[in-house]
Formats: sequence, structure tokens, C-alpha cells
Amino acid sequence: MRNFIGPRLAIAVLAVMTFAVTPRTIAAAHEGHKMKCEKTHIQAMKVDIQAMNDGEPKATAVKETKMAEDMLAKKDVAACETHMHKAMEAIEK
Repeated sequence: MRNFIGPRLAIAVLAVMTFAVTPRTIAAAHEGHKMKCEKTHIQAMKVDIQAMNDGEPKATAVKETKMAEDMLAKKDVAACETHMHKAMEAIEK
């Protein structure tokens, strides 16, 4: 019985550590990169936003992401990219 506790505990600790650092890793992956105005990139930002704590930066990121989606639907790539950039700035705060 004791032989199983050590490996299970190690796996549990690694899993918790992985999830604890993942949101910051994802946001950092976008840092310095111009994201294309594409549905997949918007979805990636939404995942980042879900990992954020509630507050003004999260509200701004949600608003800017919604506006980016609206601009994508209108095929206004420049405006979409502008809103995506603003959303990423809010995510990185």
C-alpha cells in the first residue's frame, strides 16, 4: 500500500503545478506576437480569459474579444487585430 502513495502523490503534485502555471504560460506565448484575426486565435484568447481572475482586466479582455469577433464577422481584419491586441494587453495585466 505504501508503495502506491508516493507515485500517486508525485503525480498529483505535478498535475497541480502544471495547471497552476498554465495560464501564465499561455499568455506569455502570445506576448510579443501579432495574433492573426482568425477564429482559432480568438478561441485561444477565450481560453486565456477563462483562466483569469475576475476584475477589470478580465472584463476588458472579454469586451475586446467580443469586438474582435464582430469585426471578423464584418471581415474588417485591421479592426479585428486592433481589438485582439487590446484583449491581449488586458490578459497580460
